[in-house]
This record gives sequence, C-alpha cells and structure tokens, in this order.
Amino acid sequence: MKSSNNVRENILSTAADLFYKQGYNSTGINQIIDEADIARGSLYNHFKSKNELFYAYLEETNERWFEQLYSYIKKIKHPKDRILGLFDFRIKRQTQSSFGGCPFIKANAEVPQDDKKAFEIIDKNKMKFRDYILELLNDITLQNDLFTKEELADTIYMLAEGATVTASFQKSKEMIGRAKDIVDRLI
Repeated sequence: MKSSNNVRENILSTAADLFYKQGYNSTGINQIIDEADIARGSLYNHFKSKNELFYAYLEETNERWFEQLYSYIKKIKHPKDRILGLFDFRIKRQTQSSFGGCPFIKANAEVPQDDKKAFEIIDKNKMKFRDYILELLNDITLQNDLFTKEELADTIYMLAEGATVTASFQKSKEMIGRAKDIVDRLI
C-alpha cells in the first residue's frame, strides 16, 4: 500500500508532467487520475481542486528550479562566469526539455487574469531570479558605468527571459547564446 505522501507525490508528478507538456487548460482531472493510476477520492484527499493542484505544481516547480540553479552556479568559481552560467543553465534546461519553454511563462499564458494566486507564484519565481542576478552582480566590479547594478540586473533578467521564450518557439539555443554574448560584453 502506498503511503499518503507517495500518493500525493505521484499525483503532483503526473500533473506536473501533463501541465508542462500539454498545458493547464488541456489537462483534465480525469486524465491526471488515469495517468497517476489512482482513485478519484485519492486526488481530492490531497488537493481540493484542479486549481489547488496547479498551485502546488507551480510552488514545487519554483523550489526545484532554484535548487537546480543554485547547484549549477555554485560549481562555478569566477563571479563573472557565474552570471554567464545563468545562460548555460537555461540552455541546458531548454535542451533537456526539447525547448519546451519556461513553465512559468507557459502557466502565465493560460491562467485567467483574475487568478491572483497563480500570478503571485509566477511573479515570485521571476523576481527571485532577478534578485539572484543582482546578488551575483554584487560580487563583480563592473568594467563600465553605463548601468547601475540594479539596471544591469534588470537588463540581464530581461535578456535571459526573452531569449528563453525565443528558444522555445525557435526550438534552438541560438538566442540564449546570443544573450549570453551580449551580457559578457556588458559586464
């Protein structure tokens, strides 16, 4: 017999895979139940609604994404290379997902405009990434005074996000690489 935590993890893992690959709106509760191989009651014992399951997916994806990012970056010694490593991390993730795109951007495109909780979770992820860029920049002596470190963090953030979106529809890492080259010249 599966423990309650294992059932919850199975549901969440199944839903995460479906939400990422086919989208929130195209994923039905019945499909999640079938693919997780659980009883309907098991799903509702752990999640009151599809929305609650979606929020749990976003929260867990956020935690996992940053764990992977921090692990990737901490292996890099030179402060400037850590900033450039953000782009390598994005290339690695996009290549592994066959350029499936950012789970948060994808979710953002699907949720209703009045779903404040979903947008809060998405915003939390994006602003935490921007703040992490600023944290990494604080270890660098800039070569020019074109930007403040806050402005440069915003610029790097927008380049990384835009390049990731472009990579997802071009199915290519080229724009992420170009964004990395631009940032290399900026810092």
